[in-house]
Amino acid sequence: MAAEPELVEASDDGLFPLIARLGSGRFFLKSGRVGGAAGERGSLEITDADRDAALAAATASEADWEIDPDLEVELLVSGAEGVDEGLLMPRFLYRRADRLYEYAAAMPDAKKRFKELVGH
Repeated sequence: MAAEPELVEASDDGLFPLIARLGSGRFFLKSGRVGGAAGERGSLEITDADRDAALAAATASEADWEIDPDLEVELLVSGAEGVDEGLLMPRFLYRRADRLYEYAAAMPDAKKRFKELVGH
């Protein structure tokens, strides 16, 4: 029987992804929204179903991960059925909403906060 994953959980409405792999059996899992507050162009709410699907996919052996060039952690890129890719890879959400400059400007602070949150 596999051990339960260690979760670093946070509520955030900004640039952080829904889920990230922080090491063997350790994951960052977010609640709230990706892309800003409700009403912000392109912002998406993270539902309980999104969180459950992402965590199930992340702990499956066939999960695909990709290093995020901004946060420098592994992000889930496939396997979370029904979860919008913008929740998994926020830069895609910001690009789709034509908000890339906003994303780029906010990333230095977000990267610092993310590292503080996860102890990375």
